Amino acid sequence: MTDYEHELVVGSLDTGKRHVDDAVFSTYVRRVRESFLRERVPTESFETYYRPAVRMEVDYHAELFAGDRVVGSVDVLSVGETSITTEVTLSTDEQRVATAKTVQVIVDPETEEPTPVPEDWRANLT
Repeated sequence: MTDYEHELVVGSLDTGKRHVDDAVFSTYVRRVRESFLRERVPTESFETYYRPAVRMEVDYHAELFAGDRVVGSVDVLSVGETSITTEVTLSTDEQRVATAKTVQVIVDPETEEPTPVPEDWRANLT
């Protein structure tokens, strides 16, 4: 598991409730997941393939507010033939605020079709 820190942006609040809305949670999940993959996957190989998220389930445990410091951690749940399933946990100093399970498919940019997870990725993620 690897941790990344992100600061919330005041402009991303839900103005009716003064808390962060669900779209911002999704953005943080994506940032943490992509940072994690950049760290684990060789750079040249990382830039070669598209990695669209085809599924995301988010469980919200608590609200986030402007000024909260958010830390995200990633756990690789599985590496399939053409996909990677991760769980991202977002927390503040005080508590866990969200857990998201995501599935990304590895896509060959030339064919625009799913392609097997490269062996160097698999070796670094399992």
